[in-house]
This record gives sequence, structure tokens and C-alpha cells, in this order.
Amino acid sequence: MLSLAVFYFVFLGTEYLFDNRMALYTDPTGVVLAQSYILGVSVFGFLAYSLIEKWKSKSGNPTAFKAAGFFLPVPVIAGYVLLFAGTGYRVLLGSGCFLFLILGYLGSRTHYLAAQLLRGSKYPAKTVSVAYALGLLFQFLNHNLLWGETVEGIFLAVSFVVLWILTVGMAQDALSGYHRRQKAEDGETVSVKNMQDGAAAERITWKNPRLAGVALLVTVVLMTCIFATLDNAVTLAHAAGTMDIGQWPRLFLAFSGLLAGVLFDLNNGRYRGLIMYAVTILSTICVLIIESGGSFLPGLLIFYMSAGFFVVFFTNGFLQLSYRMQDGRLWAGMGRAANNLGAVITGVASVSLLTGENHILTAVLALVLFVLISVALLWYYSCTQLVKSPEEMGNREMSGSQGRLERFAESYDLTEREREVLQLLLLSDDGMQEIADSLFVSRAMLYRHVSALNEKTGTRSRIGLIQFYYNWEEDKKYLLVEIYLAKQK
Repeated sequence: MLSLAVFYFVFLGTEYLFDNRMALYTDPTGVVLAQSYILGVSVFGFLAYSLIEKWKSKSGNPTAFKAAGFFLPVPVIAGYVLLFAGTGYRVLLGSGCFLFLILGYLGSRTHYLAAQLLRGSKYPAKTVSVAYALGLLFQFLNHNLLWGETVEGIFLAVSFVVLWILTVGMAQDALSGYHRRQKAEDGETVSVKNMQDGAAAERITWKNPRLAGVALLVTVVLMTCIFATLDNAVTLAHAAGTMDIGQWPRLFLAFSGLLAGVLFDLNNGRYRGLIMYAVTILSTICVLIIESGGSFLPGLLIFYMSAGFFVVFFTNGFLQLSYRMQDGRLWAGMGRAANNLGAVITGVASVSLLTGENHILTAVLALVLFVLISVALLWYYSCTQLVKSPEEMGNREMSGSQGRLERFAESYDLTEREREVLQLLLLSDDGMQEIADSLFVSRAMLYRHVSALNEKTGTRSRIGLIQFYYNWEEDKKYLLVEIYLAKQK
């Protein structure tokens, strides 16, 4: 969580500092366009992390990569120096592009680290929201408590070094420990209880992960078209000097992020789709308010309240999706990459609409975007399904058969894990891979448990095991007990 919070602080703080410096050399429209350029470059950084890691593994010479990573803070600090020493538009833009290229790379690495360490967490959305809120709080304090842009820039440069240490140095130990635990779990050398507890948290799975990934990408990019338009409106006002986005209204962004984390984890994440639909409506209304010439402050507050939900939504969505994708490094940070890509796509068009006089066209486009986002959200959630925990499924089974499963498990001396596997085999139509994913075990481990069940029950296949269970005649003593209890009632 700390590394993710530091990333948000450095990324958002550097973007804010870049806009302030760029405003000295160009007009508000130029500031917005320059911002879209650096965000576009950051996308390449997010995508580069996966490619570099693959290249590193194939090269057989990781020492060279470690040496390059060791000296990375030097050019980055030089980039921050250029932000202040730069005497022209091109120097500032060049240093900004370089910084955001590196920040994109570290951001992708940070999100992958977060994905691995949060796997099994009961509250993944809350964790993301707290990290996001902390990053914004750091930015607010850095801007309002420290004196002068130079001090702010120095603090950002130092924080970048901290981020680099967390993601490149300390992260290696954390990931190594995580992978050791995974291997131990596959070899049954440690208890699986913690993984069982975590399985209850990851209740959303994907019928088709690749299709779900495409649907989520489309959804985020379309949503970004609205949120980027609102952000550009705020940036235009900030660059023109009519407001300072670093003041107290920005705290609403942190608050909305925290609220999103709480609401997204309610009832095992069942309301995420409905909540994001409501947020989409709210953001569309915000565009209409600003474009109609209404008061800017209410529109700003609505924007901040919506944007926090959006960030937590796409961050948490891609973190969970990365578990099911072949290249988790690529997909873990894809939410931020898609958001930045959408900002680039929207940049020029949104500025033209915001500075133009055709308010009807803007309203129509906002409504069209709302419809497209609604369709994309429906598509995404059609690719998902909520997975009940073994405990929930066990309760349903128990209520329908008066503890038949428990008595069956006792009769054949099944372990707790074997009982849970049997529950899923009986109550789920999913394939073996999906069942293994819901239990947070490897497919090979699942087959070991099924083999043990077959051996104890004298069956030879999954179908044979299920048929045997439903045809199983209980010991007479259990039947006598049930008859006695029924008479007592």
C-alpha cells in the first residue's frame, strides 16, 4: 500500500508541478495539450515494464539491468532540475516527457507489486482507496505546507527515489516471499487457511478473461473521455489563474476515493456495476453544468466526487483481472495506462469543445458517451460472475439436505479441504481450472484432492464421485437420530 500511495503522490504531484511551470511559457490551451503529451508518453512506460522483464529473463544477464536500475535516479533528478531551470517550452516538455516515461514504468511495476501482495486480501478496493487518498493527502500537504515550488520539486524528487527503492529494492524481497508461499502452498507444506480467507474476498471471476480485459479497456477509455474533459476544464481554469486546484476542494477527491473503497467492497462487490453507472450519470451531469455556464465550484466538487470512484474502479478492476491473464505484469497497471491513453485521445477535442461556443454539440456528445459507457459497462459485467465462497455454498447445501454433506464427509474421513472441494464439485458447473481459481490453488493441487476423494469413496472420476454422493445411503444410526429429532419437534 505504501508504494502505491507514494506512486500516486509522485505522479499527481509531478503533473501538477509540470502544469504550473508550463503555464509560464504558453497559454492555458497549450498547458492542457502539453499535459496530454506527457500522459501519452507515460502509456509507453506502463507497457515497457512487461517487455523489459521478458527481455531481462531472456538475456540471461540480469546484472546489466540491475546496474542500469541502480543509476536510474540520477537522470530522473536531472529531469526535475530541468523543470525549474528550463527556459523554454521545448525544454520543459522534453523533461516532462522523460519523467513521465520513467513514472509510467515504475507505476506499472508498482501496480504489479500491489496485485501480488493484495491477492487474497479481504478488502482489495479499500486498500487501493486508502493508498489513493494518502497520495492525494501528501500532495495537498506538499503544496500548502512547504514554501515555494522549488521545495515542492525537491520533495517530489526525493519521493521518487523512495518509490524507486520500494519498487526495485524492497519489492524484490516481498515478491520473492510471495512466490515462495505460492510454491509452498502447491506442495502442501503450509496451511491453506489464509488462502481460503482470501478466496472469499475475490468474489468476481471472469467467464472469458481476455474478453473481459477488452471490455474493461473499452469501458475505461470511454469513461476517461468524460473525466478527461472535466479534468481539462479544471486545468484550463488553473492555468488561467482563476483557481488553484491544489487547495481544499481537492480533498474531496481523496474522500470520494475512500468512499469508493468502502462501497465497492460491500456485499462482496455486488454493487460495483450499479455504483459506477450512477457515477457515470453524475459525471455527465457535471459536464452539462460546466458547459451551460453554471457555477464552476459545484461542478468541480461533483467532478472530484466522481473521479475518486473512477480511479478506484479501474485500478482494482485491472489488479484483479491480472490474476487471470497470462502476462500479469502487463495488465496490473493497465487501468492507469488506459486512463492516460483516453486523456490523450480526448485532449485536443475536449479543449476545442470547452473553448468553443457550440454548447448543444457538447451536450449531445456527452449524452452519446453516456450511452456508449452504459453499453460498455453492461458488456464488461456480462463477462463477469460473482463467485460464492465455499462457506456460502456449504450453507445452501446444508439448508437443503440437513447436513448431508457433513455426514458424508465424516463417514469417509474427508479433510476440511476435501470437503470444500466436494462442495464446489457438487454445486458448480465450472471447469477444473475455474474451481481451482476460486479455491486459490493450482490445477494440479485440485486434481490431487479429487484423486484423494476418488480413492476414499471408491470412485474413478468427477462424474462418478457426484453420482456416488447423491446415491449414497446414510448409516442407519443417522436416520434414527433424524427421526427422533423430528418427533421431538
